[in-house]
Order: sequence, then structure tokens, then C-alpha cells
Amino acid sequence: MKLRRRWTMLVVSALTTVALLTPLTAMAEDAAPEVLGTNFEDHLDKKNTDRFYSSNGWGNGGTFLNGWRDDHVVFEDGKLKLLLDDKPCVDDQALCSGQPYASGEYATTQRYGYGKFEARLKAVKGEGVVTGFFTYGTDPDGTAHEIDVEILGKDTTKLETNYFTKSVGMHSTVIPLGFDAADDFHDYAFEWSPDYIKWYVDGKLVHTETGERGELPSTPGHIIANMWPATKTNGWAGDYTHHGQTLVAEFDRIAYTKAEQPQGEMQSVELQVEDPNKPLIYRIGQTEMAPLRYLMESLNAKVEWNGAKQEIHVTDAASGAKLIFKAGSKTAMVNGEKLTLAEPVTLRNGIAYVPLAALADAVGAKVERDAQNQLMKISRSLS
Repeated sequence: MKLRRRWTMLVVSALTTVALLTPLTAMAEDAAPEVLGTNFEDHLDKKNTDRFYSSNGWGNGGTFLNGWRDDHVVFEDGKLKLLLDDKPCVDDQALCSGQPYASGEYATTQRYGYGKFEARLKAVKGEGVVTGFFTYGTDPDGTAHEIDVEILGKDTTKLETNYFTKSVGMHSTVIPLGFDAADDFHDYAFEWSPDYIKWYVDGKLVHTETGERGELPSTPGHIIANMWPATKTNGWAGDYTHHGQTLVAEFDRIAYTKAEQPQGEMQSVELQVEDPNKPLIYRIGQTEMAPLRYLMESLNAKVEWNGAKQEIHVTDAASGAKLIFKAGSKTAMVNGEKLTLAEPVTLRNGIAYVPLAALADAVGAKVERDAQNQLMKISRSLS
């Protein structure tokens, strides 16, 4: 299914692009970086306003035939119940954001990074109805990252997995469940890491994506449970027709567990000072300049070149940092905050160099200098 929504109700925070700068104390003074959500388990017997909110007073449009209303998110019998009907739209469509139907959506106020996302739910049966559990986050440029668990009402014996990276999707896989998801509650989960996404049903691994079909998502996302009526999806979900009764999707549990870093593991890389035969450090005045790609990839970070913008993007899973450098510029981004480098990003024999101290600080590494052997060791603990 194509990307379904544009997130308009939450403040877009800065965990999505980043850059490099001089001492990170400046970042703390200017603006605090986004704090990602931590481990939780919610059995949904009542609304948790510290962690969740109900979408209200807006709609997605496009293939969505509903407006989101918080009175269609209810807690009853120890369950979260998402309702779908034509109340109060039949009397005044403006009360349903100009749509003929109203439905419920329950979403976290914070975003969550790599880890395990779980939901226990009972889906809705019916042509044109979609029951969903997913993550959704956007970069500052508005492009979206999403990981999906979707059950289509037209055939609730199947699960559809999907993901989007920078609004690029088309990675769906349909999986036979061996049961009817509308008959009873079952456990659905996915594990998200820099290297894979794994989907589970009732604790059993049912599908894995490793990025071979397209780059995996890398931006933290809000955790969302919803149910909605579809139209014009080219046969994907079918077209919803209201038959008078209120449809109810039920959730009994939502949980998140942060991915653990290896305990006690160390990463390190050594760089020679001014040795033309090895990756090297050189100085501009008192500023030590380091080869960006070599250093970051040695620490298992991902480095990408954006030729159109002349930018270098670094995603460091270990620290959660996202960095953006621009060739020839002293302005860099770290987790969405502008910072000034001691020296501009410099191209030397086709290699981009940045101030070493800023780079090390941004990814939680320390620098040890061996003057006698003209070596520098950059290391960090992953514990």
C-alpha cells in the first residue's frame, strides 16, 4: 500500500538529521535534543495521557474516508476499542473533517527508536476496512519512515507487512496466518534494527527484511494503533460501504522494548598523523582534521553522499546520532541542531575531512594521542 498519512498533529522534532559541530555543550545551551521513548508495557485498561493521545479533528483524505475523532477511542472491558461508524458525520460532515465516517486512532506522544514493538489485538472484518499497528516518523524535509502491521478486513486470515523509507515503500508482503484475526486476540510484533526488520505472530517469526528490497527506515517513529475505512486503493483494501453498525477493533496490549547495546564491547580505530600511505589526520592551525567516511564506517556508522545538495549524511546507530556536513561549510547539523565547526568541511584528494574533536563528541567517542608514534586512537564503549 502506498504511504497513507501526513503527520500533522505532533511537533516534528530534531532526531532526524544531524550534523557536526564544535563542542556539544553549545547544543545543550541552544536546544535540548529529542528524548526518545523508553521501555513500556500498557495493558490498555484506561487511557494513559502521559504516553498516548487520541487523534482528533482532522483527517488524512486521499484513500481515507474518515475523520479522526477522540470519542471513537474508548476504553471498555479492560480493552482499547477503536470505533468506525457514521456518527456524527451523517448529521454534519464538518464534524468528521469533511468525511462521511468517523474512526479512532491512538498514538504515542514520543517517538521510539530501534527495538521491539508489540500489540495484542483483534482485527475488524469487512470490505474496505484496515486495522493497523505501526510506527511513523518524518525527517525535517517531510519524508516519512514507517513500519507496518496491517490486517485487511476483506481477508482477515492474512497479515500484510510493509515499510517506508523517506516516503518510498512498495515492500509489502502478505502472510497467511492460519487463523482468522477477527475471531480472537493474537500477538503481533516487529523488531527493528539498523540491519533488519523481523515480524512475529504469536511469538513466531513470519517475515524478515534486510534492506535488499530497499533501504530500511532509520528515523524514530510514533507508535500508532488505528482502524480506518478505505476507498480508491486499486483493489488493495477494497471500498468501504457502511451497513449501519459500528465496527470495533480491539487492542489488549501495546509494548515497546528498546534494543540493547552489547555490554562491555569497545570500538576503536587508529589514524596516522600526516602519513600519505594511510588514513591520516592533518592539522589546520590547532584543529585536527579527520577523514570522515573512513572514521565513521570504522565505527560501523552509515555514511551517504547527497550529490544534489553536496552533503554528507551520517547515521550512527550506536549513539543514535544523525549528522549532516556540507562541503566547504563550517555549519553542520547534529540531531537537527545547527552548530559551528572550528574549520569548514574540507575536500582533500577526494576525501572529506572534518574537525576530529567535534566528530568524536557527537558519537560519544574519546581521542587518545600517541605523540611518539604519531598515532591517534578514537574509541568508545558500547555498554
